[in-house]
Amino acid sequence: MAFKMRGPFFFKNSKHKNKSDHDFVHGGNYKIVREKLEEGVLGEAENGNVIKVDISVEPGSIKEKEVVAHEGKHQDEMNIEDENGNPLLSYTDDAVIDNIAKKTYKRKDGYLIDESSGKKHEEGDPLLAHEVRAWSAGEKAKTAFTKKTKK
Repeated sequence: MAFKMRGPFFFKNSKHKNKSDHDFVHGGNYKIVREKLEEGVLGEAENGNVIKVDISVEPGSIKEKEVVAHEGKHQDEMNIEDENGNPLLSYTDDAVIDNIAKKTYKRKDGYLIDESSGKKHEEGDPLLAHEVRAWSAGEKAKTAFTKKTKK
């Protein structure tokens, strides 16, 4: 199970269904893999420092920068530990644990269920704290790329 970015402005976490041969490039500390992802999914952050980018996203484009920054934020949080030695963000097939927001969500049928409140969110809901942080990173990358290309 991975964090997935849906396009153009929706994120969803669900099982990757369309595995295929792919090319990859390295970006920062991440292996960036280009392959056909589930319909409407632009990017995925997976355990093991892998960011998947859908083949529909043009290499070098502003959208690619946004997707990689968004998924890179998830990767950063999965690789950084809190004061107790736990990753800031982690996930399994059964749960998403956001140690920054102090939230644990049970995964069920495409939804994240807040264990403390019972509130149900569609996976990738842009109002979830970990998605807000990732959206912010994507927007910053998009702004920086736009400024750079206008010079």
